[in-house]
Amino acid sequence: MNRNIVLVCSFGLSTSLLVNSMETAAKEAGAQVRIRAIGSNEVPDVVDETDVFLIAPQVRYLLNGIAAHGLPAGVIEGRAYALADGRAALHQALSLLEQGV
Repeated sequence: MNRNIVLVCSFGLSTSLLVNSMETAAKEAGAQVRIRAIGSNEVPDVVDETDVFLIAPQVRYLLNGIAAHGLPAGVIEGRAYALADGRAALHQALSLLEQGV
């Protein structure tokens, strides 16, 4: 079953490199996921098709509003974000899914 991971930043641009890295990590791990980046204004439009949200550190203030939709959500760990560490970000997303947080 494919899980939908959505990365949120101001306009969906700064997370695009991380999305590519996460897709590579997912392929290597055999994880069945769909990953994409969106701007913060698009969150309400994708809630119904999202399993977990990862939020860029610079828009961490959005966490409570996004979590209010009842889906797992977390702020991307700073080091993973800065280094575009797809493995770490993928692990974070999958952990949030497992925990249902």
